[in-house]
Amino acid sequence: MKKIILTMSCVISLLIANIQSITAETIAVEGNSIFILDNSVTGSQLVVRNLSDGTLNSCLADSGLNLLGLNIDTDATDVIIKKGTAVVTTLNTVSQITDVKLVDVKNCPISYTTDLSECYAAVQGDKLIIPCLKYGDDIISVVLGRRGNSMNYEYESSKPGKDHKQDSEND
Repeated sequence: MKKIILTMSCVISLLIANIQSITAETIAVEGNSIFILDNSVTGSQLVVRNLSDGTLNSCLADSGLNLLGLNIDTDATDVIIKKGTAVVTTLNTVSQITDVKLVDVKNCPISYTTDLSECYAAVQGDKLIIPCLKYGDDIISVVLGRRGNSMNYEYESSKPGKDHKQDSEND
């Protein structure tokens, strides 16, 4: 009973003191960049950090684009990145109106990298197997067959992904 009274007393005192809880800002991760909504500054801002090491990236700050220019009663609530544009949702805390702000983030590093550290080509008999060939936006495994006694190879088959096992002789 004493624990309940103590807990209720603490809750009521926090409400009376109007202490706000501390929450983490909303983020979006796209390619090699982390986009962070920062409402700690007037007007809010979009902060960009490098995913690899967390260092600050000035791809928006140099051109002043990181400041969202929201009024004092409006907070940025969420962010997604789509085709080089940050779509930031906003909420006016007085009128309870939700809106959206678009920010061009094409100058930020949104390139995608593919880990090919375990990829290697191998010759097995008269087959040249390339397990990780980037073809357009796809990664495929390719098998090339040897032509005669020469060191020339020609395409025989391919499969998606780097987990390709050697094809059967009937391909």
